[in-house]
Amino acid sequence: MAFSVERVGTGALRLTMGHDFLPEDAWQIHELMDRTDGGTRVVMDFRSVRECHDFALSLLARDILAGRVAFDLQGMSQHQERVLSYFGVSSTAPQAIGDFDPI
Repeated sequence: MAFSVERVGTGALRLTMGHDFLPEDAWQIHELMDRTDGGTRVVMDFRSVRECHDFALSLLARDILAGRVAFDLQGMSQHQERVLSYFGVSSTAPQAIGDFDPI
């Protein structure tokens, strides 16, 4: 497993992703979500991810859109957010768009 799981209180989990986010990781998260109580808040921390497969994000999008648990995605790159948006997941940080300064 390329991520760690930590229970952070009643009805909340923190998943800290490792260096890679691969399809195998997305499948493991899917299986974990199937065993997690509905309504659980799941914080996913992507700050350490350096290699992220788009197919893994497509698998993750399916669980996010299912709405069985509430996802809070943190530390995602613009590319990762954009890929999720292609699968119907709204931006995780809309306020960051106004803060973008290309110069």
